[in-house]
Amino acid sequence: MKEITKAQEDILKALWEINDGAVSDVLEFLPEPKPAYNTVATVIKVLEKKGYVSHKTYGKTHVYFPVVTKKDYSQHILKDALKGLFNGSVNQMVSYFVKNKEVSLNELEELKEMLDKEINKQKH
Repeated sequence: MKEITKAQEDILKALWEINDGAVSDVLEFLPEPKPAYNTVATVIKVLEKKGYVSHKTYGKTHVYFPVVTKKDYSQHILKDALKGLFNGSVNQMVSYFVKNKEVSLNELEELKEMLDKEINKQKH
């Protein structure tokens, strides 16, 4: 997957929300302050060139839809962060968030339960 900018990611998120739509539909789902219509149209075309978005044509209207799923994109971003920021170490990544108090007690308990299940699964 090619790297995308924050603006491109915002538009991709809007497309995931609406599944498909014209530029005006995408614009409605973008946060304030909303960019200009032409800016959104240009960014969508860039996303299309990068392989994230495609379109169907109905008369003179292009209806855009995401080609890359949110799950696939998320996995790609996390793998890049893990590799680049934490030297490929899941332990370093998790300990960073835990040590910086960015994980609540409830989340820690959920993680512990998930880890216990996975440990038991891999043992058997």
